Amino acid sequence: MKDFFKGSSFKVLAIAVVVLLGLAAFTATAGGTFVAGLLGFVSAPMQSIATDVTGNMTEFLDLESYSKEDLQALVEQLQQERSALAQQLVDYEEKKRENEQLKQQLAIAQLEPENEMRSASVIGRDPNEVFAGFSIDKGSLSGVSEGDPVITSQGLVGVVSQVYATSSMVTCLLSEDLQVAAVSIDREESGVITSDIMTASAGLLRLNYLSSETKLEKGDIITTSGAGGAYPANIIIGEVQSVEKSENDISKYAVVKPYEDLAHVKDVQVIVSFPGKGEEAPVLPGGEEDPAKEDGE
Repeated sequence: MKDFFKGSSFKVLAIAVVVLLGLAAFTATAGGTFVAGLLGFVSAPMQSIATDVTGNMTEFLDLESYSKEDLQALVEQLQQERSALAQQLVDYEEKKRENEQLKQQLAIAQLEPENEMRSASVIGRDPNEVFAGFSIDKGSLSGVSEGDPVITSQGLVGVVSQVYATSSMVTCLLSEDLQVAAVSIDREESGVITSDIMTASAGLLRLNYLSSETKLEKGDIITTSGAGGAYPANIIIGEVQSVEKSENDISKYAVVKPYEDLAHVKDVQVIVSFPGKGEEAPVLPGGEEDPAKEDGE
């Protein structure tokens, strides 16, 4: 504290207080003329600047020198320039999307070079559809067929369920009508990915038919197994969030969170051909067919 009173900061503060007190005393005796003059001295330059700016704006916006024809021509010119800029923006966005599709296709192709794919964009989606189905801009003319898997670089998205000439409908992985043979790459345990309205509403999946002794844990990665020939093997699906007892209390199931944001997919890859496509589904002990044989139906 003693250092403060000895320092330069205190001296400046003391001088400022003395000056303010002097101004107050002078104003009281001079009827405020000094303060008024001081304020006038400060505000005069600002008023001059404001006057200059106003004058320049008035001169700039002086339309009286333009004829009606000149103004009309100017408006048409501006409209044409706006349209040209809008078209350039559309072209830019289109090129950007094509570039993203090519990058995605290249990334996937490097992982699975034997798979034949078609790039596609989502062109329609019902926002009220809890199972997140959508339509794409590729159809039979592009080689797309019913049952073709649909993926992104983040993993499995769904399967083509209806095909038209230039578009297709995709049933999303969240659909209760879809079953996918799956396996844990960490624990080598298999099951079937399904969903229902409750899990789909939360954007989650179920890995069913796990044994009561399953060793699956939170964080384990789930991929397609390739069983049944409906999907290539090793396509990432998601990550285990928890392991729960089934309703029958005999087996267990895992809650799986997809890596892809299934409700907001924009660009996808359709796998039109892959090794092992269409192979017969294996038969489980007891003569029952593997539920995974219904993949894509």
